[in-house]
Amino acid sequence: MFTTLILAIAVGAPGPKAEAKKDPPTVVGKWVPETGNVGGKPDTPPPGTTFEFTADGTFLMLTEGNARPEASSYTTDAKKDPAEIDVAGPGPGGKKGPAILGIYKVDGDTLTLAMSKDGTRPTKFESPAGSRVMLMTLKRAKKE
Repeated sequence: MFTTLILAIAVGAPGPKAEAKKDPPTVVGKWVPETGNVGGKPDTPPPGTTFEFTADGTFLMLTEGNARPEASSYTTDAKKDPAEIDVAGPGPGGKKGPAILGIYKVDGDTLTLAMSKDGTRPTKFESPAGSRVMLMTLKRAKKE
């Protein structure tokens, strides 16, 4: 009887909790460029520049003295490996311009972007000499 009671308790006991699935890291927020490289050469945005990705898909590049930055749009696909990002700026006549294709990774408060200016998506986080790939490392801006 004791064995039956133990088996009944063991069978009825809840199993180990499954780990909650974490959402992939997001690019949403304000970011400050730390390093930049295009075609294997240093090319960091000027001091005071910030990039902002909003939850509604708007991308803003803010620079000191530029009170009204033009809004661009962006989309991401965090399920891809590496995660993909496309940024489309304003084009002629108020229409969307061609998308700049890229990849990204978020590690804590660091965002790494590899964006191509030639219409092909980078596959690695590098900017080889002579390429049109922009590689940037950004840090999440401190809350004001």
